[in-house]
Amino acid sequence: MRLQKNILITTFIMFTIVGLMNSVSYGKGKNTNANLTSVDTTSNGFIGDGVTDNTKAIQAALDSVSAAGGGVIRFSNGKFVTGPLTIQSNDTLEIDSSAGLLGTTRMTAYYKPGADTTKPTGSYQPLLTANHANNIAIIGRGYIDGQGQEWWTAYENGTISARPRMFQPNHCNNVLLRGITLKNSPQFHFIPEWCTNVIVDSVTILAPSSSPNTDGIDPATCHNVYITNCYIDNGDDNIAVKSGNYDSSDPNAGCSRIYISNCTFMHGHGVSIGSETSGGVDSMYVDSCTFNGTDNGLRIKSYRGNGGNVRDIIYSNIKMTNVQNAIYFTEYYPTIPSSSDPAQQVTATTPHFHDITVKNLTATGSPYAGVVIGVPEMPLTNIHFQNVNIQAQSGLQVRNATIDTANVTITASNGRGSYLLQVNGYVTGATSVENNVTPSGFSLSQNYPNPFNPSTKIKFSLARESNVKLEIYNTLGQRVETLINQKMQAGEHEYNFNASGLSSGVYLYKINADNNVQVRKMVLLK
Repeated sequence: MRLQKNILITTFIMFTIVGLMNSVSYGKGKNTNANLTSVDTTSNGFIGDGVTDNTKAIQAALDSVSAAGGGVIRFSNGKFVTGPLTIQSNDTLEIDSSAGLLGTTRMTAYYKPGADTTKPTGSYQPLLTANHANNIAIIGRGYIDGQGQEWWTAYENGTISARPRMFQPNHCNNVLLRGITLKNSPQFHFIPEWCTNVIVDSVTILAPSSSPNTDGIDPATCHNVYITNCYIDNGDDNIAVKSGNYDSSDPNAGCSRIYISNCTFMHGHGVSIGSETSGGVDSMYVDSCTFNGTDNGLRIKSYRGNGGNVRDIIYSNIKMTNVQNAIYFTEYYPTIPSSSDPAQQVTATTPHFHDITVKNLTATGSPYAGVVIGVPEMPLTNIHFQNVNIQAQSGLQVRNATIDTANVTITASNGRGSYLLQVNGYVTGATSVENNVTPSGFSLSQNYPNPFNPSTKIKFSLARESNVKLEIYNTLGQRVETLINQKMQAGEHEYNFNASGLSSGVYLYKINADNNVQVRKMVLLK
């Protein structure tokens, strides 16, 4: 019965996507191919010297093409600097392999119209925006570079609190990205919000693994999203499906019919749902994807007050290498408390994860098989693992969740069980199960205050007596100080760190307790 439902879900998503691809006509609007409006940068006064600001000229071209009924603006032979642009209905940006768009590094250019540019701002305009537009596209083999390094440095130093995103269409229908490279966005790269019929095909997204919050693709309250043949290597979620709003047009799910296939994920936090799930997520299929060195592989995350109904999710034909957590389904975020966390009253925003299938997955070189952990008032149900092989240092933690398994092998090299069952954790069809363990009581909190000068407090908790190392590293990965290196009792601990001997900058603090490892950032401002 369950397999039959999975087939129906998959078939429904595929027919939706095929219909979408056949019906969309980008860059044409009311025109035919014979009278398609075309603006070529070589003959329209744009200057591709990598210095001159082309914002006004490009915006005028976008407006004129849309007013004419639709068309294409072609970029070639140069690097074209621009500030924020608004894409109109029936506009297509075509950037060929000889060209690139560069987001200006002049921060005040991203202030919202009418804002006081002499004062800091709490929000910026995206580099590219589209509002209530239809049939829009960015295609070609060129690139869009957000030139984010100055933004990242300023953000980590605490001199700015926000950053612009790269491309954010809002309430749009028929959105296409194909062949293009997006890189170095100050913050998220592609964030369709309240959009229907979104295709992302053969797109590359690049940002340093250390760059903060440089998510790749974040569909938020969207329907009919097709992401295929993409390569994503960035500093946060590779893909994050979000549903933080109730969608009256689809009361069953704020985000639905999401299909992700044949993608490669490198650095980053893997394919995520959440943490915003209060609007609900329904019918998501992730197929034939490769993960190499990501922090997480398959992740569903939410928390009380921001949770919702997440169901009918299928992951199939997945290959992972050196992924920190192969599977990470948790109704707690950002940290998981001890297993003694009491049940609370169920509300409309209690996380509810159910009807989730993982099949044909192979993972090698993982420190952790991962976690499947629900809140006690709403355990995870109808979780199915089929043909899964995970080789990890430690097994899968299961709490407030029931998993049924068929042909599943989880090899834990630390000699403990393949499944680490905590309170209300159940696995059927499995062997090598260790009961009543509480490793998820281990946590590292954000230091406070942060930024700080020169002292800050670091709090952490241990589920059991452990050999603990607490160390400070610089952003080059060099250890600059060891704060703790000793056996410590289970419970809550606090360390007062005085950094008077260090220079201003971003540092990492890392705790290792019997091979349970967590790392967080801190900012020293003198």
